Amino acid sequence: MRNAFYFFTLLLVAACCCAGHAQDKPLSAKAARALFDKSDHALNEAWAAAKQALPEVEFNKLKEDQRAWVGYRDYLARSPMFTGADVQGELPLDSADYLKAAAGLEDMRTEWLKGLIHEWKDETLTGYWTDSYGGSIEVVEREGHLHFVIQCVRGPTSHLGDLSGIAVWNPNIGWFSDKGLDKDKTDETNLSFILRDKKLEIIGANTGYYHGARAYFDGSYVKVKALDAKSQAKIVKAAKSGEVPEE
Repeated sequence: MRNAFYFFTLLLVAACCCAGHAQDKPLSAKAARALFDKSDHALNEAWAAAKQALPEVEFNKLKEDQRAWVGYRDYLARSPMFTGADVQGELPLDSADYLKAAAGLEDMRTEWLKGLIHEWKDETLTGYWTDSYGGSIEVVEREGHLHFVIQCVRGPTSHLGDLSGIAVWNPNIGWFSDKGLDKDKTDETNLSFILRDKKLEIIGANTGYYHGARAYFDGSYVKVKALDAKSQAKIVKAAKSGEVPEE
């Protein structure tokens, strides 16, 4: 592993705080159900908005992705490793630990869906993006380049990954190579960036140097918030240095 990993993504922290990873007081079954119902209602509202806003062809593709995401949600939220529950086997769907973890994951997905249909005033890629599967990327687009910090937390055992750098950007395609950046690293790592239907599709090659065994950077990322000037400066600095900023 290249280095220690310094911070979880903003949205993933929110999910983990809802999950059993947090050291807060356990919720009762009733409270956990109320938390889940609130998150599920917000998710359904975001889904209805997406259905109304997207063309039929795009929404049909989204339905396929949503089915896959629901499977991902339950895979994590039913895992004792992810929730911290002291049980054997998968958690029941009506257990407080499952409901609490699922609520946090649904909050991430809600933000992703909202971002998918949001009309941003800034037409550049500058912003905070998430794939709603534990991956995030902060991007500052300047003069034909993407300054970026990408991070991920994948799976119930929290395999981590991070990478910062500068990609060449020729709308709507970008390319990053770490060739020559680390004299001790002999194999070249690449990331490709493709902007399509408001999603930033990222595909990596030979990225294992930057993440755990089961982590990956690949995904369809959606912009979920803008970056202020201070945040942009931090990302540009990190991208130029190749170091992920510590939070």
